[in-house]
Amino acid sequence: MNKNNSTFLIYIFFVSLLEIILTFLIKYDLNAIPFRDFNFFFIGNILPFSIEMILVTLLIIQLYSKKSIHIYHKVASSFVITISFILLLLSYLANKTGYKFPEEYIFNYPYQRVITGVSLMISFALKLYLIALLTNLLFNSTFYVYLKSLITTLFVLIIAFLTIFVLTTKNGYSSSKLKPSKSTIGVVLGAAVWSDKPSTLLIGRITKSRDLIKEKKISKIQLTGSNAPGEISEAEAAYNYALKLGIKKHLMVIEEETTSTTEQIRYIKKKFASSPKYEQIVIISDQFHLTRALEICKFFDVKAIGVASDYSIKWEKLLYYRLRESIALLFFWLFAI
Repeated sequence: MNKNNSTFLIYIFFVSLLEIILTFLIKYDLNAIPFRDFNFFFIGNILPFSIEMILVTLLIIQLYSKKSIHIYHKVASSFVITISFILLLLSYLANKTGYKFPEEYIFNYPYQRVITGVSLMISFALKLYLIALLTNLLFNSTFYVYLKSLITTLFVLIIAFLTIFVLTTKNGYSSSKLKPSKSTIGVVLGAAVWSDKPSTLLIGRITKSRDLIKEKKISKIQLTGSNAPGEISEAEAAYNYALKLGIKKHLMVIEEETTSTTEQIRYIKKKFASSPKYEQIVIISDQFHLTRALEICKFFDVKAIGVASDYSIKWEKLLYYRLRESIALLFFWLFAI
């Protein structure tokens, strides 16, 4: 055992242990899910445990390595894990205490969601960077290890995004396989609203719900989504457009508080998952969005199937949406936000 490295490595171990505890508090406590419902086989739970095991393995190897880590490498590594932990802690406390963020939007996302998301992703990237740094320090002790570790971290993140991108090519359930039912509810997930009118994506989802209602494959439509500043809610815009399509008022219900897919699935679980009135839940969204929506359903233990809208978009826009969804899915797997 290398005693020169022991104190430093023990510090890294305990901080990383606190990090994984915080990660699961963010995932379960902030989503009001009891830990008894923890599913180890959910990919979003396997990932943080796997990363932690890799880090612990590296710490053990470093502990028994004959080569002592230079003091400035110890300081740098300790700084990285400390900042990673602080970002996790602040994100958890800000959401747990209900800290009021400015009611502004950045790239069509609420300010709170953007700040929280950036903080958590930086924390995750720093954890990967630390793993890369400890690995490189086994072979090289020059300052070159910092650049090499940065390149390694970026490479791992890119590979992760591309892997998810490939795995999510096909998803959803063909509506032709749905049978007529009086106990199936269709949930239209919210999408952007432009000048109080539904975006083309949202129109595609509403139109699909209209088709399913006409074919009697769903008996009710749940419209979801709150509003951006200066706009009516996504649910209200969808409701108004649905009326124009000929859908009767009594066949629709609206929910105007949720601001994200995660919140919408959480709402569905609370309202419909245990309802004896509905035996089946159909999530209606775009093909590129359904993979993440259904993964969120798995996390919340909502038994649902996904049906894609028939709206088609140009390949460059589809590429953009699928890349964005791949990043969002990885983020949800890691933090359930």
